[in-house]
Amino acid sequence: MAKFKLEELKKIYDRAKDVDSHIFSEQRTNILLKMGDHYKKGTKSTLNNLRQRGVISNEQKIRLTKNHIHRITNVYENSILDGNPSITAVPYNESELHDTKTAELNNAVLSWVKNSNNWKARQHRNVSDFVTIGEVFAKIRFDYDKGPIVGKDEHGKPVKAGEFVIDRAYAFDMKRDPEARDSDEARYWIHEETMDLKGYKKLVKRMNPDAVDKIVSSQNQTLKIFDTTTGKFAKAKDRVLVKELFIKPGSVIDGTTYDDGLYVMFTDKVKVHEMPLPFGIYPIITKGFDELPTSPRSASIIRVCRPYQVEVNRAGSKMAEHQITLGDDKVFIQKGTKISNGGYVHGVRAFQVSGQSPVIQPGRNGSQYLEYGLAQVKEMYDACDLGYVLEDKQTSGDPYQLLFQTMRQKKRFVKYVERYEQFEVEVFSTILKMAKHYLSPHHMIKIAGRTEMINIDEFKRIDEMGFEIKAVAQSGDIEEKFGKMLSITQTLQYAGSSLQPDQLGVLIKQLPYANQEQIFSTLTVDTDNAENTILSLDRGQYLPVLPSENHTMMLKALNHRMKKSDYRFMPDNIQQMYQARIQEHQAFFENERQKIEQAKMGMVPTGGFLTTVNASWFNPTTKRVERIKIPSQSVQWLVDKLQTQGVFNAELEGLPDNVQAQIGEGSQTLQAPTTLPGLQPKAEEQNIGGL
Repeated sequence: MAKFKLEELKKIYDRAKDVDSHIFSEQRTNILLKMGDHYKKGTKSTLNNLRQRGVISNEQKIRLTKNHIHRITNVYENSILDGNPSITAVPYNESELHDTKTAELNNAVLSWVKNSNNWKARQHRNVSDFVTIGEVFAKIRFDYDKGPIVGKDEHGKPVKAGEFVIDRAYAFDMKRDPEARDSDEARYWIHEETMDLKGYKKLVKRMNPDAVDKIVSSQNQTLKIFDTTTGKFAKAKDRVLVKELFIKPGSVIDGTTYDDGLYVMFTDKVKVHEMPLPFGIYPIITKGFDELPTSPRSASIIRVCRPYQVEVNRAGSKMAEHQITLGDDKVFIQKGTKISNGGYVHGVRAFQVSGQSPVIQPGRNGSQYLEYGLAQVKEMYDACDLGYVLEDKQTSGDPYQLLFQTMRQKKRFVKYVERYEQFEVEVFSTILKMAKHYLSPHHMIKIAGRTEMINIDEFKRIDEMGFEIKAVAQSGDIEEKFGKMLSITQTLQYAGSSLQPDQLGVLIKQLPYANQEQIFSTLTVDTDNAENTILSLDRGQYLPVLPSENHTMMLKALNHRMKKSDYRFMPDNIQQMYQARIQEHQAFFENERQKIEQAKMGMVPTGGFLTTVNASWFNPTTKRVERIKIPSQSVQWLVDKLQTQGVFNAELEGLPDNVQAQIGEGSQTLQAPTTLPGLQPKAEEQNIGGL
């Protein structure tokens, strides 16, 4: 892999910066326009002068801002957030247990990443960048300095487990490949940011100790930073401008192919670090609001609002100017005419006029601009497809009609909602690819729980074809949840009494608002154990049978798995493990049956009072047929034994026919093999000294 020289990196950066310089200026002013700062300077002092003195000089102009852009951008942002876009991992094939378990583990990882990144607050900022600036960027990395403490190093310092971090990157800080005509075609992105000089030196000292002395402070150069909180540029002190070059895997630049991509950190003075992208995964994710043709950049809805907002501000400013300069009524009198007080009457003030009557000119309020200003406001909302916002709201009426109107309004934003959802899909898809490499067993136990320890290998061996990421909007999700809840509750109502406890627990877990693992764990523990056992056997890991397992259910689950079409293509050693596992469960099942048979041969209790049963027998003592009288305890003992035997027979009848036949052949054929191909018995299970 060819290494870049510092001069080459500076040329790449300059080209990437110059190609979109006009867009960066627009993106920065978008932030000012949204917050109502439409004029750079002088507005506040001018307005104060007008309000206090009521005068205006020839050198000053009234510049009022009637900010509709803030409302329009908020409508778009709230419409996207109203859908509460969330990401979930769903299996490609829901009938495949491996895909289902993989999706469950990935959903646990997604939930952990969202919680550790405070994703709810970050989502609001992302949507704001998407709508206001026009582009949203995310930079994904794994930070080993975050997470819980898992130990100490050789110096006694704490060692942390590490966490995924989703950094926010502003669009005007991202420079792109000038030859790209689409965001997917961009071979590289360059992210620039200012860092504290001391913190940056520590970072460089860890990456490249030889480059620490070459780092210079911004005190030696003119460095201006755009402050997103004030919307103004400010001079930086004790800070350094850092550039990060991210080349996509498989890109070809100047005849060199970067199969795993490339990461380069540099400044104007030194190249700090260069390395292939970890695991060949590209960490920069971006999506735009309105794509610009033949360019990978995008524009905000504010681009549509700009010309209308200028006219609205101009009309409002002219109205204010007329009110200040021509607002008061004016009295015109002929030369020589005199006006004096003429006394007072209750509620009336009189004047005496000598000469021609005065002429009164009413003041002006600028109403001639009002109609034009309102027309510009309406046209702006129509251009943004938000004309319904200015319509009168219906406070009453048919609820179905109101629901239909709400659905129609939401359809206006489908394009932008889907684009933002795709951004989150790509972000978390990238994180799941990284998680396969970065997350340790400690992470997985903490994330998925100790009950999933056995399936850590299942998560580690997944590939991109093992799961699918799907965006689910909350508006549609509510309908799906209630529909799912209705169908399950109806099933429980009509068929709940005939379901086994484990089947009942599985159904209850599917209820959208009743999925509480601890509450229904006693009903679902057998199902969970069966799933984990099958996954282990498919991986070639044999787990011995425990006496406390539900042998009836395990026999059903194992036989069901063996009936699937892919079982015949499994290796011979795995098929033998399935047979051995079944034989062990049959042995335990036969052992329980033998205990019942032995109980039948025990002594019958003879206590209690005599009771007459509905049966007769020939009494050899009296030489006649009489009603049978036996002790009450004998009757109770017989009833208990019949009930126990009946339950066992019911379980036996519930097993597959081949299992019943094998159990009927006797316990001597049900002993599990002591060893399996590729599996060695444990030391405590081996015969030692002939014992």
